[in-house]
Amino acid sequence: MRGGFVPASVSAVTHLPAGADDGTITPEQTGSTDAGRGRVIRPGWALAIAAWAIYTFGMAMAWLVTDNSYDDTAEVLRDMWWVLAILIVIMFALVRLSGLRVHRSWRLGWPSLLLIVPVAISLVGVVVPITEPGTEWTLVWVALFGTLLVGIGEETAFRGIVLNSIATRTSVVVAVLASGVLFGLMHSVNAMIAPVGDTVIQVVVTSVTGITFGVIYVASGGNLVLVICLHWLYDFALIGPLATTAGDNTMGVVAPFFLLANVVALVILFVRYRGLRWPEMAKKASPAVAFA
Repeated sequence: MRGGFVPASVSAVTHLPAGADDGTITPEQTGSTDAGRGRVIRPGWALAIAAWAIYTFGMAMAWLVTDNSYDDTAEVLRDMWWVLAILIVIMFALVRLSGLRVHRSWRLGWPSLLLIVPVAISLVGVVVPITEPGTEWTLVWVALFGTLLVGIGEETAFRGIVLNSIATRTSVVVAVLASGVLFGLMHSVNAMIAPVGDTVIQVVVTSVTGITFGVIYVASGGNLVLVICLHWLYDFALIGPLATTAGDNTMGVVAPFFLLANVVALVILFVRYRGLRWPEMAKKASPAVAFA
């Protein structure tokens, strides 16, 4: 069953290929579509940490190219969009060189509703003030395009590369948790243009949010486009209103929904996916041991 999950107790035929116990990475575990041909970089913890380090360094460089404060997020995106584009190219190159199959499915999976609903509500808070006089349309388009770049880059890096790379070495629970924490730590460089206290809070919040994105990615069978779109629209709902006369977003209203989403995602992670692995070999498992 494509994109399923196989309990760790399942035999090597349906779970981990021969050689997995001695640390050997197989094409099936990496999800490579070409049986490993042309792979230059081996997926694993080293690749995950490298992707995190490159993206974090890139974001630090991005803050150096803007003279605006963190509160002027739309203006910041206008200054640094080209840095985000370069990071996307680098992440795509790492995917290509590692042979990782980061987009495996077009399914949604019901856990995606955890974010689809609050994000949709948040977008209403963007549409309404945008229609009012005084909207800076240039900044609205900058915010829309800039947050799209953020969504593509960060999801390719942290759900695509980091999560999948770590999953070749350990359980899906550890992979989701580690990718979420690294995603949060990447935001620590925001201290370059934002108060340290605010940055610490953001690191914690984005770590938990990253875990939620990871659960949705796994539950969808590896739908990278889904988490990119959710991430993009989530960020736009945060930033878009700053270009309007309202000057504020609706996150205060929908915060309870996001909090509930994070709690439910953690429960799903530890209850449903405990002891399971995330190899491409899962598609060879029988329906009795695979989860849709």
